[in-house]
Amino acid sequence: MSGGAGADQQVILAPAAKRPAMPLVRAAPLADIVAVIASIGLILTYVGFWSAPLTGYGARSADFLRNFYYPAYLLALVLVCMRPGRALKGMVRSPLLIALLLLTAATYFWSIMPDLTARRIPALVFTTLAGVALASRWSWKSLTEIVAGTLAVLAVMSFLLGALLPDFGRMQELFPGAWRGLWLEKNSLGNVMVKSTVFMIAAGMMAPERRKLWFGLALLPVTLIVLSTSKTALVVLFLSMAAMGFVAIVKSGPLRAVIATWLAVVVVIGAGLLIAMETDTFFALLGKDATLTGRTEIWSGIMQQMSEHPWRGFGYGAVWDDPSFTGPKAWIGYQAHFMPADAHSGWLELYIALGLGGVILFALFLLQIWAQSFWAAYTSPAGWLALPMMTSYTITMMTESIAMNWHELRWVIVVAIALKLALGDEPAAPNPAAPRPLSRR
Repeated sequence: MSGGAGADQQVILAPAAKRPAMPLVRAAPLADIVAVIASIGLILTYVGFWSAPLTGYGARSADFLRNFYYPAYLLALVLVCMRPGRALKGMVRSPLLIALLLLTAATYFWSIMPDLTARRIPALVFTTLAGVALASRWSWKSLTEIVAGTLAVLAVMSFLLGALLPDFGRMQELFPGAWRGLWLEKNSLGNVMVKSTVFMIAAGMMAPERRKLWFGLALLPVTLIVLSTSKTALVVLFLSMAAMGFVAIVKSGPLRAVIATWLAVVVVIGAGLLIAMETDTFFALLGKDATLTGRTEIWSGIMQQMSEHPWRGFGYGAVWDDPSFTGPKAWIGYQAHFMPADAHSGWLELYIALGLGGVILFALFLLQIWAQSFWAAYTSPAGWLALPMMTSYTITMMTESIAMNWHELRWVIVVAIALKLALGDEPAAPNPAAPRPLSRR
């Protein structure tokens, strides 16, 4: 009897499933390795650091350099094919970008140099595709760290070049002694290092486990900006960091977010009034005179050339390579008393190429990104990157022709941010290795 009772009281335990030991370093799938290599290749190609040595620092023609971008076109296609559905979804959610590209392509039919326009439209499309590819393939955190890591390597190389080989890493004739690193001149180094600083700090905020690494690395591009003596880069860096400070405040609590929002509105309005009343002082901070180093004469010439047909430009990428003596470039040069290489303004570059319709479409596209970036500052980690990068881009394009440039990293980043804001991050997939709770049965 006792044996039977004991048998009734026995509890049969199921054998525990063996759990595999967690490796210290997970093996990355082959697709991820290919995607990382392709992404780094895109960044290195469009940042353009390699053009300076290949042209003997401006001594030789740069026409042959366009052949080096064809591999980047292939890399963009590879990345898009990895997430074709996400890429298509992002483009569908960006109708203003599609409209801009269609209008740009349409300028071929009235371009003053249709052969150039026909060649540069595909270049713009594939440059845009690079941004689409990066946005569709990566999460905000991964995208930020990949770009930050690539730019960090270039910052280290620029510092070593300036310190150890000053004949190459520093300017010799114009602005002698100013650091230029891997680039042709100091302003190019300053512009890239501003982006590097923003990406590194944003990476530190999105990846707290590597925050000390990214914040430490961010000191290097800031040092290079100072060594470049580029006042424009310093001003843009300051405003970008102010935007990042705004994001930090609004994420610290609801009350602080309200106060910071009203304060930001007051500061922006006050800054606009101050610039309007103290224009010479503002230009002096940028290291320029009241004519913006001759830019105002160029802008006046552009407005005069566009007065007869404001809604139709002269064709995408056509004006500044026109060799004729009667084209818009010749007349603008006559009025400015020198032959400009570009409009020195992103807005006027769009105006003379695409017409007023292009300016309006681009303004709406930029407004959409700004609105989404502000919203992300309150609701998403994306705000750490989107808002300061849009601040940098918008300020820079006031005096530089960087709007919708082919073969330009800044346009790749703007497109990537725009589509990533529209897409958001994919929901995290469940981890099959995670232990499942045992049922009571």
